[in-house]
Amino acid sequence: MSALFYRTARCAPAMLARRMYATKPDVSFQELKQIIHGVGSIPYKLIDVREPHEVAQGKVPSATNIPLGEVAAAFSLPTDEFKAKYGIEKPTPNEETIFYCRSGKRSQDAINQVEKVSPDLVIRNYRGSWLNYSENALDNKPLK
Repeated sequence: MSALFYRTARCAPAMLARRMYATKPDVSFQELKQIIHGVGSIPYKLIDVREPHEVAQGKVPSATNIPLGEVAAAFSLPTDEFKAKYGIEKPTPNEETIFYCRSGKRSQDAINQVEKVSPDLVIRNYRGSWLNYSENALDNKPLK
């Protein structure tokens, strides 16, 4: 067996285990509301992957817009360039990075891209996304 095959086969279980734990279950509206309102102490970055014209119609508080077409390149940037371009610190493995879009499909696509360039991040999807948030926020549902 070649050394490359041996090293790949030996490391594969560890890489798989890391990926299994790096992506956590989807975020619900109630959980997202608690996170953005500081209930608990979960450090997070909330990334809206919709296009700027969609964000102009409204966004979840504390979200940063990184359109889907820029996501892979953005998460490949050095930390200082990421902050200069997007106005926030680049997400780290010490916090949750939560993605959302309009309905949940583009945010999952963004997650798939980011897992390839930043596999150590703790990534979550607010699958209900903007449609779910705007509907529930208008209903003014209380925090639990």
